[in-house]
Amino acid sequence: MSHVGPKRCPAPKAALFDVDGTLVDSMPRFYPSWNEAGKLHGGLSMSLDEFYAYGGWPLPEITRDLHRKCVGAEASDEFVAAYLATHKRLTGEHEAVVGPPPVIACTAAIAREWLARGVPVVAATSGLRCHVEAHLAAAGLGEVFPPEKIVTAADLPPGRGKPNPDIFQRAAALVGADAAECVAYEDAEAGFEAAYRAGCEVVDVRDLAGYPLPPALARTMAAQRAARTWIS
Repeated sequence: MSHVGPKRCPAPKAALFDVDGTLVDSMPRFYPSWNEAGKLHGGLSMSLDEFYAYGGWPLPEITRDLHRKCVGAEASDEFVAAYLATHKRLTGEHEAVVGPPPVIACTAAIAREWLARGVPVVAATSGLRCHVEAHLAAAGLGEVFPPEKIVTAADLPPGRGKPNPDIFQRAAALVGADAAECVAYEDAEAGFEAAYRAGCEVVDVRDLAGYPLPPALARTMAAQRAARTWIS
């Protein structure tokens, strides 16, 4: 198990889990819809490596940053809403054909183990709540993470998603804990930074045995680790 930063919580008050790429292998399923939506909205596009580099970002922030890179201007709120509506529709159409993303068994087992030990578990995710709840249920994790134990970026004020610490602070508060008393499980750089800034013990699940690690994610992981400057 690989930790991010020196913090350890021998007896955590809660275990906080990202969802996409941490509990369910949904990231490869989401990628095609970004470029397909882009063809319909101004020609926005991203490579697979760029896609993984956006891991953990709130969807509106990804859209705005992608618009800056591809168009060279700020996206309007109306553009962001239209683009994400198309992305959501296309993702749903793909999922209707191929089915929901599979569970990532190595991290799901950790969540179940904490729960069995009486430690509350909470999801802290940048994903859309409709996707998150459906995917957790399909992965057999609906009882582990019921809706009231899920915090999404949309539950926070605008601009306060990962890498800001707010989502992990909110997730900890749901079960009456301080984030500094919690362990957080993540797969993306923005999530690591958010959990670290919240004071959590931070675990990088990508180093767990059995974790699905495609080449593009491995490249992104190595580059982001080498460029990391936010750990003091």
